[in-house]
Amino acid sequence: MRVSHTKLGTLEGYSLNVSDTGVFIRLSDLPKVPRGAHIGLQMLDSANPGIIFNTRVIHCSTSGLGVAIVDYELNGRRYTLDELRRQWHVIKADVTSRNSTKIRRY
Repeated sequence: MRVSHTKLGTLEGYSLNVSDTGVFIRLSDLPKVPRGAHIGLQMLDSANPGIIFNTRVIHCSTSGLGVAIVDYELNGRRYTLDELRRQWHVIKADVTSRNSTKIRRY
């Protein structure tokens, strides 16, 4: 994970407790970040690391940040999480369809 904020700069850590709407990001040497601050988040090992999630800090501790995902940006455009879920379901359905129509040779 890579987080960015005007006061924090850019920090890298790893994720814990990932849910549909948020994530806890383990970070070292983290200064106090106020609840409600907006943080940019990139998932570096994802299929599309160019997506920047816009998040809001829910809690901050010495070990990291708990953030809620607000929406995301890709190629300069903002999208809702519902759009990301819709795209994921379309891709998943396409892969399932392609796998079920393959000709098997024995």
